[in-house]
Amino acid sequence: MRGRNRIKAEMSEYFRNEIAKPGIFLEYEHGFEELILLNRAYAKMLAEEKIITPDEAAKILDGLTWVAENFSAADIDGKYEEIYFNFEQKLIQHVGLEIGGRLHTGRSRNDIYAALWRMETRKALWQICQSVLALQKKMLELAEKYQRTIITGYTHTQPAQPITVGYYYAAAIEVLQRDFQRLQAAYQKTNQCALGAAALAGTSFPINRDKLEKFLGFEGTVTNALDCVGTKDYLLEVESALAIMMVNLSRMAQDHYIWCTNEFGLLSIGGEVAICSSIMPQKKNPVTFEMIKSKSAHMLGTFTAGCAIMKNTPFSLCMDLFETHAQFWAGFKASVDAVNLFSETLKFITFNEERAYLAAKNNFSTVTALADFLVGKFKISFAEAHDIVGEMVGAVENISDMTAELLNTCAEKILGRGLEVTDAEIANVLEPAANVRGKISAGSPGEISLQNMIDDAKKILTAQEAWLAARKNFVASAYKKLNKVLA
Repeated sequence: MRGRNRIKAEMSEYFRNEIAKPGIFLEYEHGFEELILLNRAYAKMLAEEKIITPDEAAKILDGLTWVAENFSAADIDGKYEEIYFNFEQKLIQHVGLEIGGRLHTGRSRNDIYAALWRMETRKALWQICQSVLALQKKMLELAEKYQRTIITGYTHTQPAQPITVGYYYAAAIEVLQRDFQRLQAAYQKTNQCALGAAALAGTSFPINRDKLEKFLGFEGTVTNALDCVGTKDYLLEVESALAIMMVNLSRMAQDHYIWCTNEFGLLSIGGEVAICSSIMPQKKNPVTFEMIKSKSAHMLGTFTAGCAIMKNTPFSLCMDLFETHAQFWAGFKASVDAVNLFSETLKFITFNEERAYLAAKNNFSTVTALADFLVGKFKISFAEAHDIVGEMVGAVENISDMTAELLNTCAEKILGRGLEVTDAEIANVLEPAANVRGKISAGSPGEISLQNMIDDAKKILTAQEAWLAARKNFVASAYKKLNKVLA
């Protein structure tokens, strides 16, 4: 093969077939289309800068079209080391070494891969961003559907205060919005052109890096050639954003998983996303939540592995950087699967609204409102009101036993005087729906506040959808112009 003149021995069979070849298949799967486009752009730039002749460029471009149409996974050979040399071998086979070899003028595999990895990663970001938006959209539907459905909010896994299912999903949506924003920031760092850096120090040929940026739909150029080929911190940023999102997703899945237990009995899932038992006839297992949680762990491992691989590398290109992308794809697929599986599962869930309401009514989660009521009516301090209500809770087994008589007794103990409250007032304050309606601060589950959050979520979703469409269209437009000009 071209390039191994210095190395007289052939690659060992093990190295060729067990190490090189699987890596080439992975590169082919994720970036062959981008490799063709990258080479089209480079050939066009070489011609426009008069580094090669128009006739040479035309032959190269025809050859690239032929390779795109005729190269398949069956053509991959480990003896050619990487996908680039496999590609180049096919091109030279069609147009000859004299013409095909001119395409490599002023460049290196180093900057080719540096650019190719960024193109592959931005395409991956489009995919995961689309999935996150779909999950936001599904949660928005549920937030509206269950806007007034009472459910208990928990702290330390203990009943805390009543909220609504819609309020829970509104909170989850805000988390996903931030996850999307982190992916947006990672995209900005990723979509920078590294092509034209050559090996690490640029080239003596008058290449035009601005044109390469434009032709390939990048939105900026990594200036320093050594930085182009020697770093992949942008990938760590992508992995970090995904790892954080997977942690968030796993926590949400855990909530839903607990709600499905018989003891909670708040949530039922459809058979479409459940599995049976081989021995226990009654079982309908909510395994998709288990899968979401376990798949979420993959990206944590990927991010950790990426940092570990890169931390002891020299500040230049080395095979360690290849390994970071090779191990990225498994974690990425698990992340996409987790997000998509969450969206799919939410299509088939039903809340037991009556049971959720009765739980909130009877588990003492409404008693903070009673303390607030005492502060408002009698102008005592909240600390005093808290102590009075705490005394009441400690004295009864059931919330229905929290009577006006008991309140007076507890008030005399704490304040040294009774408080005139009726049983009807207490019952009204402790009613879960009234409890939620009484929340008027911004960000609370009160009707006005929750509706504002839902309205804001719709606006943000629309803006994020527009951003993603614009990024994809920007690249698609660049590719379209590139192919049109070269036709």
